[in-house]
Amino acid sequence: MTGYGKLNLAGMMTLPLAAVVGALISFGPRTDTMLAVFLINCIPMVLGGLVSALLLRGANRARAGQLIALWPTLIPALLGAVWYLWRAVLPEEVAPGREYLAAPQYLLLGVLALSIIAWAGCRVARAGNNSG
Repeated sequence: MTGYGKLNLAGMMTLPLAAVVGALISFGPRTDTMLAVFLINCIPMVLGGLVSALLLRGANRARAGQLIALWPTLIPALLGAVWYLWRAVLPEEVAPGREYLAAPQYLLLGVLALSIIAWAGCRVARAGNNSG
């Protein structure tokens, strides 16, 4: 496995683990809550990880666009992890914990949008690499 593949796997695990830590801080040690939060947040990360793995496969052959190929995994993982940890420290007064149900939906849309952008970016990087 390449260094980019390891980075992809690390990004896939960052969001669910940060969400579990945030839930642990917010709700205490409830096993059912932590398991649900982990599994719900695995959905966008598995999709982003699969797209990144496919883009990395093509990018590694062309030796161009490897970092762009990681966007569908790393950007949502980092933004989501920061969001969950920030909300664990400064919870919402009106409805604490609602981000654990709402954020994965927005992250899934972000993964889909970044997948399209990364696919186009990898195509451009490979085309630029082949012509030069």
